[in-house]
Parts: sequence; C-alpha cells; structure tokens
Amino acid sequence: MFGLELFHTALQQPWTGIYTKILALVLLYGATVHIGNMAGLTGMPWMSTPLLWRGLDITLLMFDIVSAIALWRGWAWSVLLVFSGIILLQFVPYTLLRSQFILKPEDAQVLNGLLGTEALLLGIFALLLWLRK
Repeated sequence: MFGLELFHTALQQPWTGIYTKILALVLLYGATVHIGNMAGLTGMPWMSTPLLWRGLDITLLMFDIVSAIALWRGWAWSVLLVFSGIILLQFVPYTLLRSQFILKPEDAQVLNGLLGTEALLLGIFALLLWLRK
C-alpha cells in the first residue's frame, strides 16, 4: 500500500521517530487516567458516571494502549490509528456531544484544554510526517 510505505519511511526519520515515542508516552499517560477513572481515583465513583463516560473510558483505554505500542514499535498503520482514533473518539464526542461531558462549569475548560492539546499533538505529528524529518 503506497500510503503506508510513506508513513513507514516518515517514521524512520530521526525527529519523527523521537516524536512518536513521546506521543506513545502521552497515550500511556492517557491510559493511566482512564484506569484511574475506572478505579474511582479521579473524582466521582466510576459507576455513578454517565454510561457514555464509562463506555469512552473503556474504549479510550484500549485505544491508548494499542496506539502507544504501535507508535513505539514504529508500525506504519499506527499513524492512521492515532489520527482516526483521536478524531473519532475525542473530537467528535467532545464537540458533538459536548453537553454530555459537562457536569460542572469547569468541565468546559477541561474539555477545551484536552481538545487544544490533542490538536497540537496531531498538528506537530502531521507536520513531521509531511516534512519527513
């Protein structure tokens, strides 16, 4: 597949390779947050959170772990996984279903910060892939 070959080549470049390792660590941090949510360590008891939150915690935990391993290993398909996963599992729900994730006023700021961080991480990744650095 022509596209995956380009990703494979880009992932072999020094700066992109370093960045994918950093991104993998960020994703592992995200996985620990979801584990913390499930264990009730990050606020309210997990079973009292909305079903949508619990479903996303489980889904994002699996996504974060698989994506982190794939990026760390430098697998070309990890690029597609990371971009599609972040867009479909974070940008879509946190914008289209925004009201479902805001229980108190400060939750809006947290969502905005998360989306801004995700946009920055994807933007840097896209730039490195495009420049193949």
